[in-house]
Amino acid sequence: MRNIDRVQRLASSAGMRLRPHAKTHKSPVVAKWQIERGAVGVCCAKVGEAEVFVDAGIADIRLPYPVSHAGHGYHAESEAALCDVAQREAETLASLRDRAQKSGISLEEISVGATPTLRFSARQRGITELRPGNYVYFDRTQVALGAAGLDDCALTVLATVVTAHPGRIVLDSGSKTLTNDTARGITMAPGYGAVLREDGSVDESLVVERLSEEHATVRVVGETRLKPGDRVRILPNHSCTVSNLVDAVRLVEGDRVIDTLPVAARGRIT
Repeated sequence: MRNIDRVQRLASSAGMRLRPHAKTHKSPVVAKWQIERGAVGVCCAKVGEAEVFVDAGIADIRLPYPVSHAGHGYHAESEAALCDVAQREAETLASLRDRAQKSGISLEEISVGATPTLRFSARQRGITELRPGNYVYFDRTQVALGAAGLDDCALTVLATVVTAHPGRIVLDSGSKTLTNDTARGITMAPGYGAVLREDGSVDESLVVERLSEEHATVRVVGETRLKPGDRVRILPNHSCTVSNLVDAVRLVEGDRVIDTLPVAARGRIT
């Protein structure tokens, strides 16, 4: 909720409409939370995905196919490079708008969307709409790109220790749970996710170094008290992909599960 409110304030303060991309949460419930807090609607990646939101009563839906998209911002090596990506994206679209205008085609809206460049896109002139998606959960890549702090990350994977050996433990969270995505970013983020301590900080002594389909092999640097049966939370590298791998998410407040949401648009890829 804090992430939803934060980005809505960013867009509203910039005088821009917010149209969140639903590809991250894939949930009409979360989409309605975003709209209730000021979003004009949502955008979806596929027609099949959009159908789920239409069936849930959401009418204002866009399927963007961008002429120019700041997705390469994920490979930026500095804050300045991210800012430059956002600026060039805005300039490219403004130039297109002006050329279309000279040809008698009026383009009243310039819509951009990417969570890493969001904070810089909100400063650009001429943009009328922002459509980030990942911001609702954030993830380890967004932390590495400076788009979020660790406390902003709202999605974790709950895993169980299966076995423990000297220098190594195995968790029941493999590529079918965490995905094979590695983290990209300005700062280093090794492995296939970050194991969190009970206080929410990253346990730097544990590196998720290898995934099979069902299991994660974690290298232990030094010592760990974890034993078979213990549970840990893992911050995934890419939350959008994790959403598409599970049927439901648990809404948690502190240590209490308060609701369960189906990932209603999971698998809608056509």
